Amino acid sequence: MAIKVKPQTAGWLLFIVYAIGYAGFQFSETKGLMRELIWVNLLLTLIVLLIYHKKWDKNFILTSLFLAFVGYGLEVVGVKTGLIFGEYAYGPTLGFKYWNTPIMMGVTWITTLYLSRQIAELLVKDPFLHCLIAASLMVLLDFFIEPFAIKQYMWAWKNTTVPIHNYIGWFISGFVLHYFFLKFTKFPQNKLSLAIYIIQLGFFLALFLSKN
Repeated sequence: MAIKVKPQTAGWLLFIVYAIGYAGFQFSETKGLMRELIWVNLLLTLIVLLIYHKKWDKNFILTSLFLAFVGYGLEVVGVKTGLIFGEYAYGPTLGFKYWNTPIMMGVTWITTLYLSRQIAELLVKDPFLHCLIAASLMVLLDFFIEPFAIKQYMWAWKNTTVPIHNYIGWFISGFVLHYFFLKFTKFPQNKLSLAIYIIQLGFFLALFLSKN
């Protein structure tokens, strides 16, 4: 008989995973291991999120794959040209790369789009405001990810500091992709979406404040 895990339980389990990760980054003895597991945690987060997704129709599957591909494509173009987010290069932390860009960035894009979309849907009904809020939530998360990502060799900026260009690029890209996400798919609230966004934001905020 299949074991069913309630969304609340899954949320707490993910919280524990992120809490262990936070603790691991506090000690030099375990920081290297935690760094190697970053891509595993990103993939695990998306898998757990999608386990509780309720509407697996053709529109959702095709649109999600398209958005993951476009998000990855933006990163490829960004790395090669520096025009979208600024001049940066990926390090070894996020696993296998193609065109100097980790495949995991497609996972990151669809996870962030999904989470920010669902939170925006809780707040507003107007499509323009929805895209505005969802894109802003993506930028907020990226703001706290950046210091962590640089320290853990996920990526590096040409002039060591994160350019404002990056956040503008994230916002515009997020706004446009959310427009397509909203236009071509409709699905109910995932009970884990808000919890996962808060867990991720809390994780990176805690590391930001602890300077690790």
